[in-house]
Formats: sequence, structure tokens, C-alpha cells
Amino acid sequence: MKNLIRVAPRAALALLLPIAVAGAPGRAAAAEPCELRASARELGQAVAAADAAFADMDEEAFRARRAEAARLVGCLGEGLTPGQAAAWHRLEALGAFLDRDPAAAVAAFKAVLAAAPGYALPESLAPDGHPLRTYLQIAAGTPKTPGLPLAPVKEGWQQLDGEARAEVPADRPFIYQRFDPSGAVATSFAVRPGQLPPELSTPARSAPKARDSRVQVQLAVTSGLAAVASGAFYAAARHSSATFWDPSTPNAELEDLQRATNARGWTSAGLGAVALGTGAAAFLVGAW
Repeated sequence: MKNLIRVAPRAALALLLPIAVAGAPGRAAAAEPCELRASARELGQAVAAADAAFADMDEEAFRARRAEAARLVGCLGEGLTPGQAAAWHRLEALGAFLDRDPAAAVAAFKAVLAAAPGYALPESLAPDGHPLRTYLQIAAGTPKTPGLPLAPVKEGWQQLDGEARAEVPADRPFIYQRFDPSGAVATSFAVRPGQLPPELSTPARSAPKARDSRVQVQLAVTSGLAAVASGAFYAAARHSSATFWDPSTPNAELEDLQRATNARGWTSAGLGAVALGTGAAAFLVGAW
């Protein structure tokens, strides 16, 4: 019985893997041409199907529906609303969780909150104590990062996550859509943090503003503190895990040790995501 109970903490510690982030902004690859022009309703249906598969813990179906939703974003023939964009980003947060990528999950939740302030996760997707709730809290508590100024298009207009914006976000993904003068969608892309779609242009920046250096210092300090805290929680998780696996540990203590190891492991991963995200943001702020 003791050996069977001792399986769970390994899953928590397996999540404490290094998280890779892009070092500098790049440009997103162009999407393949689409014959079909998808509707926002079709995208919503694919997202809803993916949500249902996630709630049913059917990973295979979830990944298939997620891939379909990603294809539809690049084939949209109509504009999205902020609420529809938020639903897409929530789907990406769920996918990042399954991919064991806390940094991407936090970034996706930042996009959700930007499009739908005050968003709350439904119990069907994340019950109390679920790591996704921690990632959402982290996203809500991280400093806002200045973005790149967005140059207007010569004809038509453009939207980010269903709204006209003056800046391109640097610390979160977004859906970019450009419309021609008639109102038809000319381009639609899902863009990862630190990247720009091929057709998007930004004006050259003049001399850095004084606020940039202050923001950079704030982000760097936040990154350092989060990294230290993440290391402390990781060490605590390792300690409780070692105690869990110690043959001399009484069976009565195993359940508490399991919960402690998992909680500390998830907290360490979440804080690590904050450290990496704010560190990358500090670099980008200084580079612009």
C-alpha cells in the first residue's frame, strides 16, 4: 500500500523542469493560405469542444480540438470580440498546463485578463487548489509591461484581441487582425509573446523615455525576488519528497507530505514562470 501511495509526488517534481523563453523579439511565421474563411462562431465551437474535453480529462480530444482552433484563428473571415479572444487565450493556457509550460500559461492568462478584466476560471476546468488558479493569480499580480508602439495601416484598420490598440504587448500573446477598407479581414494571426506578425510594422523609437529605466529596474527586481522564492520552494519540495520516499516515514504522514510536495512544487514552478517572464520583459524594455 505504501508503495502505491508514493507515486504521486513524482508527477509534481517532474513539472519543475527548466522553462525556456525567447531572448529577443522576432517575427512570427506567416500562416499558410486558407481557402476557407472561418467564422468567429466556428472558432467558438472549437474552443468550447476543447474546454469540454479538458473538463472530461480527455487529453487526446483536447489536443485535437486545440489544433483545430489554432487553424481557424489563421483562417478567420470576420473580426473577433474581446470576449472571443479571451476564450481563445484561456484555451492556450489550458494547453500550456498540459505541456508543463507554466511561463506560457501565465502569459496566456495575462492575455485573458487584458481582454476580459476580472475573469474567473470555472470550477469545471479548475477546481479549488488546481495549479491553473495559481497561474491566473500570478498573471493578475505581475507588473504591466510597456509595449511597442503600433504604426497605423495606410488603408483599413487593425485590431489586437478584438480591440484597437496603440501598442503591441511584449509579455503576452495576442490575436492580430487587419481589415481592408471594406471591412473584410485581410490578415489574421495568433502571435506569441515577443513576436510580430509579418505584416505588422512599428515606428522607430526615439530616445528612450525616463520611465523605461525605472520600469526595467522594477521588473529586474521582481524577477530576482521571484527567482529566490522559487528556489526556496523547490528546495522545500525536494525535502518533503525525500521524506515521503524515506522507508522509515510512517504511513500516517504520507498524505500530508504528498500535499506539501505538490503544493510547493507548483508554487515553485509558478514563481519560476514569473521570474523568467519579468526577466525577459526587463530585457525587452531595455532593448527597445
